[in-house]
Amino acid sequence: SKSKSILVALKLTKFASLGSMLLTVGAYTTIYGFPYAAGMVGLILVHESGHALTMRHLNVPFSPMIFIPFMGAAVAMKRPPRDAYEEALIALGGPVLGTAGSLAVWGVGLSTGSQLCLALADFAFMI
Repeated sequence: SKSKSILVALKLTKFASLGSMLLTVGAYTTIYGFPYAAGMVGLILVHESGHALTMRHLNVPFSPMIFIPFMGAAVAMKRPPRDAYEEALIALGGPVLGTAGSLAVWGVGLSTGSQLCLALADFAFMI
């Protein structure tokens, strides 16, 4: 399909992460509008960064982050975890940082009355 071809082409460049992120924002914008789309992708970035930061802390090499419209994003390990404990830490890194991001956006929504922030926080708590 055309979108698969675009993702393959993006993967071949050093701008794969940024390109796939922008493509995902564009895809979500067609449905939700730009502010919500950008917020969604930003919060997915925070979540995936939790996995990546945990891998970096554990010295597990990983791939660049790739965003996949309507599916999410991924950061792949370049080697298997040493044990189940390391795997669990990596798995939990995303939800932990993602929850922190969700709480921050929720707090902004509560303090300002921003329905956008409250809706984004609701989305982020679910991922």
